[in-house]
Amino acid sequence: MFTLLLSLLVQAPQTPVAPVIVSPAPPVADIDMRQLKGALVRQLAWSPDQTELYLQTYDANRDASVKVTYHYVIAALDGARRQVEVPPGWAVAYHQWKSAQASPDDALWKIDVSSERKIQSATSIPMGGDLARGGSVDASGGISAHTVTAAMAQSDNINVYTMRLGNEVVGEWTNHPIVPGLTFGWAPRGHTLIAFADKAGQLAVMDRAGQAVRVAGTQKVTLPAWSHDGTHLAFLQQKDRHTYTLIVASVSRR
Repeated sequence: MFTLLLSLLVQAPQTPVAPVIVSPAPPVADIDMRQLKGALVRQLAWSPDQTELYLQTYDANRDASVKVTYHYVIAALDGARRQVEVPPGWAVAYHQWKSAQASPDDALWKIDVSSERKIQSATSIPMGGDLARGGSVDASGGISAHTVTAAMAQSDNINVYTMRLGNEVVGEWTNHPIVPGLTFGWAPRGHTLIAFADKAGQLAVMDRAGQAVRVAGTQKVTLPAWSHDGTHLAFLQQKDRHTYTLIVASVSRR
């Protein structure tokens, strides 16, 4: 009986998963880091009513650890922002599932983290996460990715931390502590999707079957963040040395 049941399960046709369509809208706003406190970005979160976004920035110590954080609330419609003293409660709750190691829908769909020590010339060492993709913002006393890399790579011994989900690399860090959620963002419960910046810095969305859709025209992407209903995806795209562009894309299935 068990053998027959197993045979039926194996032969049962799989329901095709509808392709995901990601359609970026015109930019919401440019975020000039020279006008904000903090040299680097760390978190992006949606409010439950989806009218606001929370942005966390920070300054780093010489070892790349967090020195101090700053907090901003941004209107999702027009990018108007205000600084707040502490993260809103909804931002804290959001980030817990957005940046977790496993999907909110499936504990077995889990990011694998590995580390490797290499010997490499300091002149060719890439940085991890969004810093690897051209991020070298160094405003108001902050420390740039280049400075951190150079300081930590004098011995030519480098530590590479890689986050993989299936066949995709969803984050890679060199001589830099992993920042959870900086390069990826789980979709909310009920959608079983993940958005991430691939190794080229392009935005991608992957489903549980491992099918990934790249979003044409995106580059140097960081902090992908889903709205609570899963129909919108916000992310930052680095425009130049000091500026990120905040973009909100609509997400649907064909």
